[in-house]
Order: sequence, then C-alpha cells, then structure tokens
Amino acid sequence: MIGARVGNWYLEAELGRGSHGATYRARGFDDPERRAAVKVLTDPAFRDPGFVARFPAEMLALQRLDHPNITKYFDSGTHGGLPFFATELVEGSDGVALLEAGKRPWREVLGIAVQAARALKHGHNRNVLHRDLKPAHFMLAADGTVKLLGFGLARIVTPSLTPTPPIGSAAYLPPETASGKPLTRRSDFYSLGGVLYTLLTGRPPFTANTLVELTHKQCYSLPERPGMLVRDLPPEFDEFICSLLDKNPGRRPASAQNLLDELERLRGKLERKGEKLDWPVKLVPDTAEMAALPSNLGGSREASEAEREARPFLSRPWIVIPLFALVLCVIIAVFAWPRASADELWAKAEPLIASDNPEDWDKAWDEYLEPLERKHPNQYQAEVAAAKARIRDRKELQRAVTEGAKIQFHSEAERGYTLGLRLAQAGDAEGAKRYWQAVAVGFDGIAAEGRWVVLSRAGLLALATAPRAAPRNKEYQSLEAALERARQLVMAGDAVEAETIYASLEELFRDDPTAKKLIDTARLKHN
Repeated sequence: MIGARVGNWYLEAELGRGSHGATYRARGFDDPERRAAVKVLTDPAFRDPGFVARFPAEMLALQRLDHPNITKYFDSGTHGGLPFFATELVEGSDGVALLEAGKRPWREVLGIAVQAARALKHGHNRNVLHRDLKPAHFMLAADGTVKLLGFGLARIVTPSLTPTPPIGSAAYLPPETASGKPLTRRSDFYSLGGVLYTLLTGRPPFTANTLVELTHKQCYSLPERPGMLVRDLPPEFDEFICSLLDKNPGRRPASAQNLLDELERLRGKLERKGEKLDWPVKLVPDTAEMAALPSNLGGSREASEAEREARPFLSRPWIVIPLFALVLCVIIAVFAWPRASADELWAKAEPLIASDNPEDWDKAWDEYLEPLERKHPNQYQAEVAAAKARIRDRKELQRAVTEGAKIQFHSEAERGYTLGLRLAQAGDAEGAKRYWQAVAVGFDGIAAEGRWVVLSRAGLLALATAPRAAPRNKEYQSLEAALERARQLVMAGDAVEAETIYASLEELFRDDPTAKKLIDTARLKHN
C-alpha cells in the first residue's frame, strides 16, 4: 500500500505490523507538511459490515482525548472496505526498543510512571480506559515526553473479534480479565504496574510457555518483588509497584489522581533521603480543569485593598524584628539539637523488628531504620540489611496467608484446581495430580466448569512433561543438620523431642524418596 492514498493521507513507509493490521508513516493530502501514523486494519474479520458501519461512531470517543502524554487522534474511515485511523506521529523509541538496551534506571522509570499517570487521569476523566497498556504502547519522544499509544482502541477493536490475545500482550492483562469481570480504571493501574516492573527488571512479572499457564499465574501466584531483582531500587518504589500489581482491584489506587498523589508522596520520601529527582512542580492541567477555575484569578478589588492594608503592618519594625529573631532561633535549634546516635536508633528498632505486629515493622523502618541508614550509612550496615529482609519476608508471608484465607471458591471444580495448584507450587506433584485428575474427570462435560477442567488438564500435562532434576547432595545439607540435632537429643536422653523432629521431617519430605531414606536410616541408627 506504499504510495496509496488512504482518506486524506498518502502512505510513505511501513512503520510496523501487528495482530490487527499495519501502521504507516503518512503525509497529508491537502497539507504535505502534516505527518501522521495511519493504521489500516487488514485482518479479514474487520470487513464485517456491522463493524465497518459502527467504526466511525466508535472512534468519535477518542476525539475527546487531548493531552501531551497521549497521541492525538486525527480521523478515520475506510479504504477498500478496510477501516483505518490516523493519529499523531511520534518520533522516538517505544518501551520494547528501550528494553533492548537493557533494564532501565529506576529514576527514568519513575519519570515514565508520572507521565503515564497523568495520561490515565485525562482519559479516565473522560470515561475512556486504555485497556491495553504494554511496553510497545509507551513511546518516549526525543524531548523526554512519554506518549501513550492505542488509548481506548482495545474496546473498539477487540470485542468485535473476541481473539485470543498474544502471550506477549496477555502478560500485562489484570487478573479480573481471566474471571470475566468488567475492566475498571484500576485494571489500567495493574497493567501500568506490569509495564513499570518490566522496564525495571527487564522481564514481565510473570512468564509462561502457554496462555493457560500465564493466566493461572496471574490469578494465583505472587510475582518476585522488583526490589529483589534491582539492588538499588528504593523500598518505597518497590512497594508502590507491588501495590499496583495487587490481585485484588480494591487494594489498588482508586483513581488516577490517587495514583499521582502516591507518586508525589513517594517523591517526598526519596528527597528526604537525599535523592535528587527531576520533578515538574506543577502538573499539566486539563482544558476542562482550566475552564473551571474562577474568573477572578488576578484578584478582586477587596483582595487588593486587603493587600495594601497588610503591607504597612508587616513593614513595622516591632513586628518584623521579633519574627526574624524567632525564625533565627528555630534554625539554630534545628542544627544544634542533638541527633540520635546510631546505637540509640538501633536499640529502639530492634524490639519492633522482633514484634509480631506488622504496624511495629513499619514503625521500626520509618522512625529508626530509615534514619539510621540515611544518617549513619557506615554503621549497622549488616544489621539494617538483615532487618529489611526480615520485614520484607514477613510482609510477604502475611500477604500470602491473608490473600489465601480470603479466597472464596465459586464451585468445587475451582476449589480442586486451586488446591492442586498450591500443591504443585509447594513441590507436591503427586498431591497436585490427584486434585487435577479429579477435576478433569469428575467435571468433564459440564459447561459451567469448563475453564477449570481445561486448566486441570493443562496442569496434568505440565506435570507429565516437566523434567525431573537429579538429586544433589547439597540439597540435603539442612536435612542432615536437622538429623544430627535429633541424634544429639537421643544421646542426651531426650528421645521424645528427637521423635518430634523425625516426624516433622517425614511430613516435610514425604514425596521425596531420597530424603525419606535418609530419615529412616538416621532413625534406625540413632535408636
């Protein structure tokens, strides 16, 4: 189609080709200096007369989007029976190209997050969801501006075809997609979290070989925290991304404005720790927001008179001199006030770290460990690192237990599949096989349970084809240490405690024949 006229555009070169069609660089027919990106929907399914008839009306909703961080929609139409639309042409690199150069620095990703949040706020305020956020839809222009591509197009194109999404795109879909729940603004926030995670770590939150495997990971597995993969990632940014990837939409930010507020609080925390961030002071306001401002911003007559009366009052020496002295005293007090020593901070943090109350962990970090790390970087380094790891691990454990306890199964088939999945993740292949086999056979042919039957069969296939690694002696070093402790208890005459250890180890390694043999041998030898 190079050289063809499509609507009011001449196609000059092909920019790329995707699942729905091809995108071309184009120049205007009436204005050769005008440039655009024209996408022609070449899939035969788009020739459906019903879709072609409603396509122009569907595209009208995108005309309401006018924001520096969103590619502007120009026009649409049909060419040779195929729909097309033209948008702003952005010169720069998309997220995929950025990732080809390696993982992105966290400060750069933070800037991308701010601009993307502004774009989502503009779209959501006009009742337009993006629905398809992924690295390829993040374009970084030469001047540093982030442009979101494809805003709102997924609603127009995808429902018409009901396709199976490519696994690369499905990696960023929220869990509610798999359960058939309607997408909301919080669904866009999950996808944004997935993109930020990918830019930071170089890989999506979940990877899989099949769409079925990817889907059940998104629904039931926790991603590895980005802070575990990026050493210099601030804990505050790590926590922010994990909040976006929460499987429960109710625990994600409620709106894009809340998202921006969270980013602003994140900026404040980082700057208090000494980070130097390039951060625009004022957000770019929407046109509607500007129109809603009062018309008398320049000041009314009454305000001007009040200002004239205030100036003489503040110019009086008996007011200014005491105020100046007070400010000077405050400044001196701030710098002269004795700071807590590293030993004092650690002494106050230590009992809070050992507490079972999650609120104590937050207090330990916010009030003692964070100041200790910032003000005394060369002291208690190993202790602070260990405390951070302990807090993170216990939060992960609490989160997993809490989310697991809140799962409500809608059917016995779903319950059976989920229990099998948990056993598989714990390494109990035989237990997982029993549950999945029961679901696959017991609910076969029942349409309402078809999803869980398909997933259970996929799990059985994965178990059958998974390579089994040969056991290595070093894997049993901890087991041998535990058996040695049991032997020492037997020698000391505490056979009851030793038997408790043997029983616990048997339960833990019941599906590992090699480990079970070691336990049986040790028990016979010690007794």
